[in-house]
Amino acid sequence: MIKSKFLAVGVMSGTSMDGIDISLILSDGKKSYKHIKSKFYNYRKSTKRILLKLVDSFTTSKHSIVLISNAEELVTFEFIAALKDFLKDENLSKIDLIALHGQTIFHDPINKSSIQLCDELKIKSSFKLSIVSDFRQKDLSLGGQGAPLTPIFHKLLMLELKMTSPACFVNIGGISNITVIDNQKYIYAYDTGPGMCLLDQYMTLKKKINFDKDGKHSLEGKANRKILNKLMSDKYFREKKNKSLDRNYFSLNPFMKLNFNDACATISAFTALTIIKEANRFNAKYLIVSGGGSKNKYMIDLMQETFRGKLFTADHLNLNSDFIESQAFAYLGIRRIKNLPISFPSTTGVKYAVTGGKVN
Repeated sequence: MIKSKFLAVGVMSGTSMDGIDISLILSDGKKSYKHIKSKFYNYRKSTKRILLKLVDSFTTSKHSIVLISNAEELVTFEFIAALKDFLKDENLSKIDLIALHGQTIFHDPINKSSIQLCDELKIKSSFKLSIVSDFRQKDLSLGGQGAPLTPIFHKLLMLELKMTSPACFVNIGGISNITVIDNQKYIYAYDTGPGMCLLDQYMTLKKKINFDKDGKHSLEGKANRKILNKLMSDKYFREKKNKSLDRNYFSLNPFMKLNFNDACATISAFTALTIIKEANRFNAKYLIVSGGGSKNKYMIDLMQETFRGKLFTADHLNLNSDFIESQAFAYLGIRRIKNLPISFPSTTGVKYAVTGGKVN
C-alpha cells in the first residue's frame, strides 16, 4: 500500500538561469503540506555562460548537439554538488524522492518541444533515491502547453491563506506566470509575459551585472509610454488562455535607444503591466507576487498603483518567495508517485487532467 505522506526534495532551475533552488517538504500531495527547509546555489560563472550561449544558439539553430551534451554535463555536476551540500545533514533513508525540474533551454509548445537539461540517472546513482523528472513531456504530447505546472501548488497555498475568490498568484521568474482561482474555485493558469529575463539580459549587456537590485535603476528612470503601447499590442496578449512563452520570444531591441535608467524602467513596466492586465481582467480581489520580480520595488509600486484589488508579496505572507517553485516541484513529484494530476485543461490546455513526470 502506498504511504500517505512523502518527504520530498524539489530541485528547480528557472529561466533566469542564475542557479539552483532546492527545497525539502513533507506532504500527501493533496492538502497536507509542510515546508522544512530551502537553499539557493549559484551556478558557476562558466556554467551560466555556456547555458546563455546555448539558449542564444537555439534562437537561430536547433543543431547544437555537442553544446547541449556539454551543458547537460555541467548542469548535472552543479545539481549533484548542490544536493550533496543540501542533504549533508539529512538522513537519506528517510527521504522518499527527488523531483528534478532540470534547466530549461528551449520551450516551443506549438511543436510539442520543451528541453530541460539534467541527467537523472547520474543523479540517481549519486543518491540512490527515487528520481522524478521530465515533468512537461506528457502534457505536451496530449495537446498541452507543457507550462505552467505550478498552479495546483499555488491553489493549495491560496486556499491555506483562506483568500476570497477570485484571487491570483503570480510567479515572476525569467517568465511570469499567473494562477487564477475564480468565484467557483475553478483554476486557470498561463504565462502572462516576460518576467525578469529581459531586464536581467539588459543589465548583463550594459553593466555586466546580473540584475537590477531592488529595482534601483528602474526607480531612477521613466518608462517610455510609446514603446510600452507597441509592446502591449503584441499578438501574444490577445490570446486569452492556455499560452506559454519561451524566454527569447521578446527581444531587447525596442529598448536599445533609450538611456540606461529609462530602459530599465520601461522593461520593468512592461513586465508589471502584462501581469496587472490579466489580474484585473478576472476582477481579482487579491494578488500574491512571488519570484525574483517581487524584489523589484519599481515593479511592485507600479502593480499596486494599477491593480484594482489588494496586492501582497509572498514574503509579506511568510511564504518565502524565492523557493515557491522548488517547493512546488517537490509537491508535483509526490503527486506523480501517487498518480495524481499535475496539469489540467484550464491550466495548460491539455486534453484531460493528467499526471506527469518520469520515475527512475
